[in-house]
Amino acid sequence: MAATIATVSACGLSSMNSPRSEPTATSSASPSSGPSRLPLNSGERTSWPVTIGVQQLAPIDFVSDPIDGDQRILALAAGSAELVDMLGAGGQLVGQDETSERRTGVPVVTLGHQIDIEKALEVDPTLVLVDELIGPPEAIDALKQSGADVVSVPPVWNLADVPQRVAALADSVGASDAVAAQLGSALAVSDPAPASTSPRVAFLYLRGPSAVYLLGGSDTGADALIKAAGGIDVGSDIGLKGFVPLTAEALIEADPDIVLVMTEGLASVGGVDGLVKLPGVAQTDAGAQGRVIAVDDRVLLSFGARTPSLVASLREIFGSVERE
Repeated sequence: MAATIATVSACGLSSMNSPRSEPTATSSASPSSGPSRLPLNSGERTSWPVTIGVQQLAPIDFVSDPIDGDQRILALAAGSAELVDMLGAGGQLVGQDETSERRTGVPVVTLGHQIDIEKALEVDPTLVLVDELIGPPEAIDALKQSGADVVSVPPVWNLADVPQRVAALADSVGASDAVAAQLGSALAVSDPAPASTSPRVAFLYLRGPSAVYLLGGSDTGADALIKAAGGIDVGSDIGLKGFVPLTAEALIEADPDIVLVMTEGLASVGGVDGLVKLPGVAQTDAGAQGRVIAVDDRVLLSFGARTPSLVASLREIFGSVERE
């Protein structure tokens, strides 16, 4: 995600001209195995802070027949490499961005959302999948000039947009509409069970070295995850849209029960000890109680194969606050 205000938009979409295959697929909306043990069980008090790593989140169980094709696919759109693999085109992947789980033999050619153009050109792609977050523009232009077909797929800032993204990826790699629909359904997240209370959760985007401290509101992606997990996004609740600079007044007004951050963002401010020194954090219930959830940067806003498992883990943690 960008360190500036996030917006919701759908990028233009073009598709490859290769024939579309008609593979079959088997799927389940549940993770293939439960996430590795988080620091709580149902009914157990949470030991704060909580860290959720990528290896603790199992991808959904979805297998489709391999697509017969000779494309050399460079998947740079956030979280797209895993979805391309599930659509049946994993054997054609030659490179990926760092937000997808790394595949053996498939090099990562980005740092953050910035393309290492030398590495990208080295893999000699014929199809490049990008979204509005990836850059710089000069690198994308260089890939176009190399002769690769550069396809822009829509970003996802809401769980309801996941099927559209899957359909765009499927169209690009030659997967069938039927498989795309099955994968979109498998990635769906059910509504949370009714609860007597819902924890108030603040998403903070942090980049300490650049002194970037932002409070998320609606249309950031994090608000959708918080809601899906049964929480209340405090930024949205107080009327914020996108990301705004963190102020003590806004955070104290929001008074979250939990602060949600990215793992690297938390590390960049010196961990929890540094977090509570930021404006207003120590004056909130979350700061006073040390209730912090740090999620791997590659997973939190990727809206990919591990998102259902992430939502399930967040639900369990959110529920533990109600029990405290």
